[in-house]
Amino acid sequence: MGRVTNRSRGRPIVGVALEPFGWHPAAFAEVDGEPSAALSGAHWTRLARAAEQAGADFATFEDSFTLTARDRVSGRLDAAMLASRVAPQTERIGLVPSVTVTHTEPFHASKAIATLDHVSHGRAGVRPQTTASPADAAVFGRRGVADRAALRREAVDYVDVLRDLWDSWEHDTVVKDVATGRFVDRDRLHYIDFEGEFFSVKGPSITPRPPQGRPVVLVGTDPADSGAADGGLAARADIVLVAVRSVDEAASVRSRLAAAGVSDATPVLADVTVALADSERTAARRLAKLDLREPAPEDTLTFAGTGAGLRELITDWGGYGIDGVRIRPAVNDVDLSRLRDALAALGSPPGGPTLRAALGLPAPRNRFATAD
Repeated sequence: MGRVTNRSRGRPIVGVALEPFGWHPAAFAEVDGEPSAALSGAHWTRLARAAEQAGADFATFEDSFTLTARDRVSGRLDAAMLASRVAPQTERIGLVPSVTVTHTEPFHASKAIATLDHVSHGRAGVRPQTTASPADAAVFGRRGVADRAALRREAVDYVDVLRDLWDSWEHDTVVKDVATGRFVDRDRLHYIDFEGEFFSVKGPSITPRPPQGRPVVLVGTDPADSGAADGGLAARADIVLVAVRSVDEAASVRSRLAAAGVSDATPVLADVTVALADSERTAARRLAKLDLREPAPEDTLTFAGTGAGLRELITDWGGYGIDGVRIRPAVNDVDLSRLRDALAALGSPPGGPTLRAALGLPAPRNRFATAD
C-alpha cells in the first residue's frame, strides 16, 4: 500500500489541540478567561464544536496526573471522560484524548477508549504518553521513576494490549438470541493471554468491539529521537505526530522516522502553535504581547501570521512528506474562529463514517478472527 498523501485525501490532515483557553500560557489573559470555566463540560463542548466548524479532522485533549498552574487552573478533567462528554454534542470531528500509560492499567484504558468509540459512533482515537515525573509516581506509590528506555518499552506493550483487547470481541459477538437465551456468542470472545515485562493481561475485554475495530492511535515523537530511543512506539502508530522547529527538521522527518521503524504509509503530522491575524505585523504584535506576560515554550514551531500564510506553510511541509498538522491555537477564542477561513481554502474535510475512514486509514483486521 502506498503512503497516505495529501493528494489521495484531497487535502492535508488537520488536527486541533485543545487546551482550556489556548496553547499559549498567557491565553487566559488575552480573553480575560474565567479559570473555573475549564472545569465545565459546556466549555469543552464549545471548543470542540468550534474546531469542528473550522474544518478540523480531529481534536486532541491533554491530560496529566498532577496539578498544574496552566491557565490559572490547578487541575484537569480526565481526558477520556471529557471526550466522551463532548462526543454526543459533536457530529463529525474525531476525538483523541491523551492517556498516560505509565502507572495505569491498559485494561481500563481500553474500556474507556472503546466506550468513547461507541458513544461517538466511530470517532475515537487515543494518544499514549509516558511520564518520568517523580510527582506522578508518588500519586500511585507503586514504583519509582523508570528510565526513558523502560518507559518506551512499557508504552509499546501497552499499545499492543489495547489493540488485542479491542480485538478480543469480534464484530458479531453480541447475538441477543432470545430463543436460546444467549446474549453473546462465546466462540467469538477471545482471551489475549498477554505476558510482558511490565504487566500481564488475560482478557477478554468487558466492552464490545469498537465500531472502528481499532480506534486510531496517535503517537507523538521528536525528530531528534533515533530508532533506538523511540523503542518502537512510533512504529505502532496509525498517525505519527512530530515537533518541527525548522526547515531542516521538516526535511529530515521522514528519514528519522524510518530509522524508528515507521512505515512510509503512516501519515505524519507536524505540531504548530498558531497566532492568526489579518496581517503578519498584527499577528507578531499579538504574540509578542502574550510572550511579555508569560513566554511560551519553544517545543515546536510557532507561526504568527495570516490564514494564507498558514496554508502556505502546510503546503510547503507536504513537500517534505509531512501529511498535515496539529494546530495548537495560541488563544482559542481568537484563533479558532480565524481557522475556519484559513482551512476552507484547503478544501472540505473528507467525509467518512469513522475517524479511520476520514483520515484515509485502512480498516483493521481482527487478529483473533478467522474472517473479519
